[in-house]
Amino acid sequence: MSEVEQQVLTWVASRQDAMVSMLEYITNTNSGSLNKDGLDTLREFFAEELRALEFTTQTLPGRVIEMPHCPGSDLSLDLADHLLATRNGAGTAVLLMGHMDTVFPPDSPFQQFNMTDGVMTGPGVYDMKGGLVAMLFALRGLQEYGLLDDHNVSVLLNSDEEMGSLSSRPYLEEQALRHDYGLVFEGSTGNNMIRQRKGLGQARLVVHGRASHAGSAHQNGRSAIRELAYKIIEFENMTDYESGLTVNVGIVGGGEARNMVAPCAEAFIDLRYPRPDQGEAAQQQFETIARTQFSVPQQSDELRSDLWINLHRPPKIPTAASDRLLQRTVAIGTLLGEQIGVADSGGGTDGSLTQAVGLPTLDSLGVIGSGAHSQREQAALDSLVQVTSRIAILLHRLLTEQ
Repeated sequence: MSEVEQQVLTWVASRQDAMVSMLEYITNTNSGSLNKDGLDTLREFFAEELRALEFTTQTLPGRVIEMPHCPGSDLSLDLADHLLATRNGAGTAVLLMGHMDTVFPPDSPFQQFNMTDGVMTGPGVYDMKGGLVAMLFALRGLQEYGLLDDHNVSVLLNSDEEMGSLSSRPYLEEQALRHDYGLVFEGSTGNNMIRQRKGLGQARLVVHGRASHAGSAHQNGRSAIRELAYKIIEFENMTDYESGLTVNVGIVGGGEARNMVAPCAEAFIDLRYPRPDQGEAAQQQFETIARTQFSVPQQSDELRSDLWINLHRPPKIPTAASDRLLQRTVAIGTLLGEQIGVADSGGGTDGSLTQAVGLPTLDSLGVIGSGAHSQREQAALDSLVQVTSRIAILLHRLLTEQ
């Protein structure tokens, strides 16, 4: 470590209480993916923090994503705006990425930050508000010693990662083409760096049938629920553990009354796949299942299906450049007295998007914890200083190409 790097590490080590205070505030600010007020509050908070670090900030507009739906269950997604902050300079350009949204809506019982015996709990402490705090304090530490001066650093914080980055994907891909390295601050389980990830897709299927009295005119109905049930089996049977492809029908709804043949039914479906060609083939199979009728002996215009499908995350496939970035990070961890592991994951991040367009990206630089997407979500207090130190040294060396 150089003398100035040692100074940065000393500065970071003295800021744990301030990190916890910031994490408590942003954790207690609900930012469920569809809570635009909460996300607007966080976006302005981060914008102020980054402006204080001499970044220029701008708001990137979100948008409404329309999906097919049964009457009364409109699932159109009104996605909040995103934040881009930039510092212009010479040399290597690094893109820092993170998401402000969580999976916990305002009516979730899991709302508050708590800390007991060195374990922090709360919505987003691990996924990924802890990582955002670490990112900000790494930038603060470098700024304290003039190490951001005349360097190219951008920060892109989106509001819809948990929804698949459906409105922010073009911004991520555009910025990826303008930078040399990408860093994402998703949490780490067991202090592992993630090398490879599956691709992700999501689909919304709506089946429209014909309503009828369930007793006196049952034969005149065309049950959307029955048809959807056949299709669900077809979707689920696509899962092939040997090839790594999985399909999960995660949400199902439909019907209007017990004594009515259901006129509409719907399902929300998750798709995971290791290779791009598997995703493309699965999309074609989804479309075939959607247009095939299973519950009637022949094609009937009294049954129809509407399918919306989006392959929103390509697989993250390692490259020589991304492996070098990972190994540099592991080496820095060794200098700091850490033992960093390497693993693969079935979960998705925005790093998959940026790497797919050619940006070497490391996407597991956040705090160490577990329990993402559950009320068991937690992060280790001592990992705040640990990962912030690692981020600061890595970013400094990337910017100066040491």
